[in-house]
Amino acid sequence: IGPVLARVDRIGLKLTLDFPDDQAKANLHFANVDVGFLAPAGVGLAVDSEQVKGGGFLFHDDSKHQYAGVMELSLSGIIALKAIGLLSTRLPDGSKGYSLLVLVTGQTARPGGALLELPMGWRLTGIGGLLALHRTVDKDAVRAGLRNRTLESILFPQDPVRNAPTVIAALDRVFPVCRGRHLFGVMLQLQWGVPTLITVNLGVIAELSAGCPWIRRLVVLGRLTAILPRLENDLLRLNLDVAGFFDFGQGTVEIDAVLVDSRLLHRFPLTGAAALRARWTAPRSFALAVGGMHRAFTPPAGFPALERVALSLPTGDNPRLPCEAYFALTANTVQFGARASLYAAAYGFNVTGEAGFDVLIRLLPFHFLAEFFAGMQLRKGTRNLFKVKVEGALEGPVPLALRAKCTFEIFWWDVSIRVNVTLAGGQAPPLPVAVDASVQLFAALG
Repeated sequence: IGPVLARVDRIGLKLTLDFPDDQAKANLHFANVDVGFLAPAGVGLAVDSEQVKGGGFLFHDDSKHQYAGVMELSLSGIIALKAIGLLSTRLPDGSKGYSLLVLVTGQTARPGGALLELPMGWRLTGIGGLLALHRTVDKDAVRAGLRNRTLESILFPQDPVRNAPTVIAALDRVFPVCRGRHLFGVMLQLQWGVPTLITVNLGVIAELSAGCPWIRRLVVLGRLTAILPRLENDLLRLNLDVAGFFDFGQGTVEIDAVLVDSRLLHRFPLTGAAALRARWTAPRSFALAVGGMHRAFTPPAGFPALERVALSLPTGDNPRLPCEAYFALTANTVQFGARASLYAAAYGFNVTGEAGFDVLIRLLPFHFLAEFFAGMQLRKGTRNLFKVKVEGALEGPVPLALRAKCTFEIFWWDVSIRVNVTLAGGQAPPLPVAVDASVQLFAALG
């Protein structure tokens, strides 16, 4: 109808036919026939005019007693409004009740435009809000979604009408129904550069419980996208998804971050993950890791296993040159390390090699362990032709000891040289007076 297009999905009639044992009760003497109206599963509306462009869609899932709607409008090409709603009229256990979720965002529709100019070249390009009644935040669903771009469907979703099933499913999964829990959130989109080189989508969500006058939990969701040095030549493309949970009742902080679809020089994948766990109530604790921890260190209880920060050079199976690294900081340790390996094959020959180091430093009492390794091997198929390998460790400070082993192999012949030297003698200092190292760390951090 002019600039307006409407669409109705699956509307019709419903016919029910059954044959009762007592035919006297049948409305057709031998059978019961019931004809009724079949409500549409979805209704869509699109508008395309000079002043207003956009549309929306309304869904209904009778089996889940759930209604969902998505709307996107561009007003005179200046501002784009998006709204997503999710209403359930029955709780998951079948009991009476309801839950409501509404997500509304507004963004500038002009490339390089801004809702508000900020210092140092930053621009506020989007703002939004989240309201959810009788819903909570599923921590496990958020963490699992960091790797499959779930935050894209929550923080300023792109083309929500076209991607409505994906967006609604993500919202329903991350913010599940929970009686007595309510969410209130604010979302911001910040950009830097003209054309845009860095985009930050940020959401801060407060969770309240019925009968509790203070915020029970604060959830921070973020997505950082950096394209450098320019859009036409993205030598570095970073997509970092972050989720943080501040539980005021438990006195804990949990932050997780994952690199998603990131690459270097157009083709080399960048991967890795980071995590922070801290508690400011007794017993205090602190652990931060980017790419994991030292293999000889036992992580705190509940600390996740992390993927090393890695760069694959190149991307195929032959040759291969993966490089990885990690850094970790706990209340009483500093840990870091790196590793690079090589594989190349041609004409029936293959070369493998590796080199790296791992360092574990304990602060109280001071102690360090620095391990290193390097090696290379040349083979014909699976037959060894030549191999050299060096590995060792430096441990101290008192006593300061060096141990190393160097191995040479030529065909079937091999020889090893071992070194075990004490560089500085003495006895390890006595243990200091017991202190809570995490208290000192938190005090140093302010």
